Amino acid sequence: MASLTEKIRLLRGLLTGKTAYAGPFFVLVDITRRCNLRCLGCRFHSPQMSTSQTDSSTLPDLSFDLFKKLCHELKAMDTRALILIGDGEPLLHHRIFEMISTAKACGFHTTLVTNGTLLDRDSIQSLFDVQPDAIEVSLWASSAKEYGKNYPGAPLHFFDSVVESVTLMNSLKAKRHLKQPCVILHHPLNRHNFQNIEAFLELALTTKCDGVSFSPFYTWRGALTSSALSPNEEQSLLLALGRIEKRLRFLRLSHNISQTRIRYQIGKCIWHNIPCYIGWIHARVKTDGTILPCNRCDIPLGNLETNSFQEIWNGLPYRSFRSQASTRKGLASLTQQCDCEYCCFIKDNLRIHRLFKWASPFQRHPRKEGLCQKN
Repeated sequence: MASLTEKIRLLRGLLTGKTAYAGPFFVLVDITRRCNLRCLGCRFHSPQMSTSQTDSSTLPDLSFDLFKKLCHELKAMDTRALILIGDGEPLLHHRIFEMISTAKACGFHTTLVTNGTLLDRDSIQSLFDVQPDAIEVSLWASSAKEYGKNYPGAPLHFFDSVVESVTLMNSLKAKRHLKQPCVILHHPLNRHNFQNIEAFLELALTTKCDGVSFSPFYTWRGALTSSALSPNEEQSLLLALGRIEKRLRFLRLSHNISQTRIRYQIGKCIWHNIPCYIGWIHARVKTDGTILPCNRCDIPLGNLETNSFQEIWNGLPYRSFRSQASTRKGLASLTQQCDCEYCCFIKDNLRIHRLFKWASPFQRHPRKEGLCQKN
């Protein structure tokens, strides 16, 4: 939750239309593009994608020095949270635990997103030593049969291995009376698993997780349409989510069902409904240091190898992106570079829009600086 001072700075920036007076509230950092799975819905490793990396062993990792530089720069900008994720599996990075320790030393709320296959007693102990605030285990299945459909080529016993590892982690956490990390079981939804979300909830309860989360399936501009839900299936899913939401409330497990339902209800063409404010509060850092507005938007706004984050944050490309995305018409013009299908930041966008729409008549309209450009 942003402080009052941060909200005032955010509003001040919004009123200028381009210049940010607050740093990003949270930043997603790609740790590696290497992966040990080929998830059906992965942009980079799905066997159904033309961009699929059949051999990811040679793909570059984020350097530790660059990560450390990023952390210190973001700390100076009062960023609150880092999410360590990747186009691959973060636990494959040989310095991942040092990265988490560095992020925590800088005061960031730190979340690790993992597919869970590399969680064993030793790695769990290492995670407990560096104390991330949250661990999100992404699991596309609630049974070995579903696992086979969603992870082509992966051994089916991986499903049981992940479940056992999550159970072990939560058991050790309870025995040691640790409050952190908060363990969330995350479930991307598609045609192969949406009918069994009750079973997924049971899995979260059996493994004693602190919460569950869900997300719509991305087709990546139609490349994976065969696994997407039909409109009727979406309606069926929304009803099922409503049912388990009541149970989750009773069980007092954290969840993101309200946000998930909004993402489905607004649908694929979010720019028909509200502008995008993500350029004011968030950035994604790729393994080579490239800064993107988010992972669904392929507009490079700078690179940490040549500029500081502060310089990039209010550089011409970032300011141009903010200006263009601030109107529905401008956002619609970015659809060739930004895939806003089922926007994962809809909750943040709606919260800011509800407040800013009352102040927008007072917004200044500075001279146009040009379209977003690659650099």
